[in-house]
Amino acid sequence: MIRENLARYKPDVFVAAGDVTNFGPVTWAEALFRGLAVPTLVVPGNCDSPEILKILDGLAVNLHARKVVRASHTFVGIGGANPTPFGTPFELSEHEIEKTLRGVMEPEAILVSHPPPNGYVDAIHSGAHVGSTAVRTIIEEFEPPLVICGHIHEARGIAHHGRTTIVNVGPAMEGHSALVEIDGDVRVELM
Repeated sequence: MIRENLARYKPDVFVAAGDVTNFGPVTWAEALFRGLAVPTLVVPGNCDSPEILKILDGLAVNLHARKVVRASHTFVGIGGANPTPFGTPFELSEHEIEKTLRGVMEPEAILVSHPPPNGYVDAIHSGAHVGSTAVRTIIEEFEPPLVICGHIHEARGIAHHGRTTIVNVGPAMEGHSALVEIDGDVRVELM
């Protein structure tokens, strides 16, 4: 479905917000991202092994803990997730998340964060908000125009914090994606 959507919509940039392998082998990432026809940026999710970073580096698509310019926009990324009760493969403390983001974030950058900000598109089935407090702190401080996230699969949706549009795309393995257009304003269509 990803390749079909890329061919149909011809985006300037393709962004993947994590859980690429969903506990599978890291080689799945190579099969998924090798040879895509558009510039691609990827952050790993908490359900990906940290070894995925080597694959993403080899494909020149790794955005984790980095700042990259594509299609005239600066993108900043953080993969993994704040601690969960499940002990998933790629978890970072809130301190690590905030420290990493402070090292790369800048005003007007688009933030690609596997964990959503606490209180926004992060409610689990019980209604509890389990997003990252560090990501929320960075959003409050830098006010990025757009935050693309995932992690909480059941919290797919769009939210706003001040001037920031926050989109939890939802899992691609369930056919979810989003089309985002930025031309001063941010428009998001969940697909």
